[in-house]
Amino acid sequence: MLQQEGLEQFYDLKGGQNLPPVSPQSMRQQDYGWLEASTLAAEAQRADQNVAAELTVSIQGLSCMACIWLIERIFAKMGGTKVSVDISRGELRMAWQPGKFQPVEFARDLQRFGYLLGVPRADAGTVTDNSLERRTGLCGAFAMNAMAFSLPAYFGMPADFPFARWFDLVAAASATLALFVGGSYFATRAWHALRAGVLHIDTPISLGIAAAYAGSLIGWMSGEPGLKYFDFVAMFIFLMLGGRLVQQMAVARNRRRLVRDPSIPEADALEALKAGESFIVKPGKAIPVAAKLEDAYASISLEWINGESDACARSSGQLLPSGALNAGARSFTAVALETWKDSTLHHLLEARCGGENRDLWLEKLLRGYLIVVVLAGVIGGIWWWQHSGEWTRGLQVMISVFVVSCPCALGVAAPLADDIAASRAEGHGVFVRTLGLWKKLTKLRQIVFDKTGTLTLENPVLVNPESLAAIDEAARQALRHLTSGNLHPVSRSLFDALGGTPDQLLDAEVIETPGQGLHFEQNGIVWAITRPKDQSADAVFTRNGVEAAAFRFHDALRGESSDEVLSLAARGLHISILSGDREAKVADIAKQLGLSRDQWLHSLTPDEKAAWIAAHDPQGTLYIGDGANDSLAFDAASCAGSPVTGRSFLEHKADFYFLGHSMRFMSCLLDIAATHRLAVRSVFAFSVTYNIVTAIMGLMGHLSPLLAAILMPLSSLATLSLVALIFRAHVERLASKDETILLAWSEPSPSS
Repeated sequence: MLQQEGLEQFYDLKGGQNLPPVSPQSMRQQDYGWLEASTLAAEAQRADQNVAAELTVSIQGLSCMACIWLIERIFAKMGGTKVSVDISRGELRMAWQPGKFQPVEFARDLQRFGYLLGVPRADAGTVTDNSLERRTGLCGAFAMNAMAFSLPAYFGMPADFPFARWFDLVAAASATLALFVGGSYFATRAWHALRAGVLHIDTPISLGIAAAYAGSLIGWMSGEPGLKYFDFVAMFIFLMLGGRLVQQMAVARNRRRLVRDPSIPEADALEALKAGESFIVKPGKAIPVAAKLEDAYASISLEWINGESDACARSSGQLLPSGALNAGARSFTAVALETWKDSTLHHLLEARCGGENRDLWLEKLLRGYLIVVVLAGVIGGIWWWQHSGEWTRGLQVMISVFVVSCPCALGVAAPLADDIAASRAEGHGVFVRTLGLWKKLTKLRQIVFDKTGTLTLENPVLVNPESLAAIDEAARQALRHLTSGNLHPVSRSLFDALGGTPDQLLDAEVIETPGQGLHFEQNGIVWAITRPKDQSADAVFTRNGVEAAAFRFHDALRGESSDEVLSLAARGLHISILSGDREAKVADIAKQLGLSRDQWLHSLTPDEKAAWIAAHDPQGTLYIGDGANDSLAFDAASCAGSPVTGRSFLEHKADFYFLGHSMRFMSCLLDIAATHRLAVRSVFAFSVTYNIVTAIMGLMGHLSPLLAAILMPLSSLATLSLVALIFRAHVERLASKDETILLAWSEPSPSS
């Protein structure tokens, strides 16, 4: 499509960057009713003002600047006025003249290229994120001011210089503003943690900032230049905020990569739903509450509830469970039997993964560290006061110890390690959503998998793809039209196997015949997918009742699953399967993976999955699942991951989510976690050594404000370099490992 539409410059702009594969979900039929309603509201709002209508939406599929260029070209071609894409927030803002541009058609055109538009996120551009960005930017300006007006004194500016007092005033004002804007960020977090009885890295940071600023004020007012740390205060705050911002940016970016799950109805409508009320369930949407079917027939999928992907038939008056999906081609009407808050789906959606686990070892270490620093600073200050007879000398020593003991290097380098690790994971199709993931991965003792859609592929695999190649183009278009909006596993598998996009849009209605299949009529020709009369195939595609192709399917493991399970077991990890599917299906998958009978369970409810994990080392467990029936297990395990299926909400609450069809990423992810731990421990060792040396220098009276201002950025630079070198060595080691594997595969055996 890029070549045909003259957009091949996309590949020049992306350079050598690898792009993730386009999700099949992006090619399936989407419901843009929400966008149509938003468009009408936006145009009505600006109707009397004779100005362009504006709308902000979320967007999925962005990966580089080339994506922005491509979207801008498509938008301009369709007659829009202005479009801006924020790749870090996953947002698209467009403006258009009513009547000259159709946002829904723009969304469908973007979808052809693999980009999905979704409803605006409630968490996009939150106050916290924007606040941290603003704080960092302002403190950067304050730090530059403080440094610029402090340098003349370091280079010998005499105290009686006419502008010396003004220089001090500007430096003091800059440090004061940095303290209120940026220092308050750390002080507030440290105070809240102390009130909760918790110690974390913000406590020593706040102590150093407060001591340096207090000493600077005293030195400025008393005319003691050895106490003025204004430039240190401003620069230190800026570096710490910058490190914290880097740490959060990758996580925030990954959280915004995916549009909101279209299967979950809007919150306002759900809250208003009462027992006894009728409601409509569109194709592909979830049934929010337990309900009774009013229509004559419905086809539903229970894979969210019990993991079984096969569609189930329901007739008028039968029960529709909460969380089931409308797998049919048309909407149906149901009567609610309960309120939204009483429903199973609400119970699962309300569950959230637990917060960051408290690191008791780190708390003990910080407690001891702070005690030592405070005692060393106070005792050193008193000793110098007694021996020199000058209180300012003792105060300078005490403050210098507090200043150099701030974990500056650790506060800058640890976020860089998080960012590099997240980037490495993205190279393997894994996207990190929580800051505590790496620590959790190094403490794993077992990995628990759901079966359907996790160990196995989301859809059954077409055994005879040559049957598709044998049909003509008209038949391919008809088959794509039949399967594009249907959730039945067979339809999804055929749609994905067809690939590409339709050359022409068919507007004929697809009709579902209860228990028989799908059909539609176009230009006097009836196209249909039906069940075969014998067992020679799983589905038959017909033209006017004459067989055009017969298809066979089977459930398949994700690529390299067997090898990956063996590799994980070799690392000492215990592997288990918890599935809601039937015993025979789970047993077959477990056999292919080489798992013993005590390593898998079947026919489990969501509560039973969570209870099993709670009873089997939850703090050392990674759970990987993809359905609503896995939600409670997510909350019970210390760490959770989910594949991106386009129909699940779990990727929005997991510690990480992954793309693609292979399980090979698991070993790579654990290798990255080990490298991250090595980098953080190395930086920690360097930081401790640096702090001991500089604290001794301070106690000996050799640490001046100038030396502190020089050592702080140098120590940060050294730790950043250390982190980069460790991760570079990790990449080279993996490349050598991959080369060894390739050589082993390529070398012919004697028998061949």
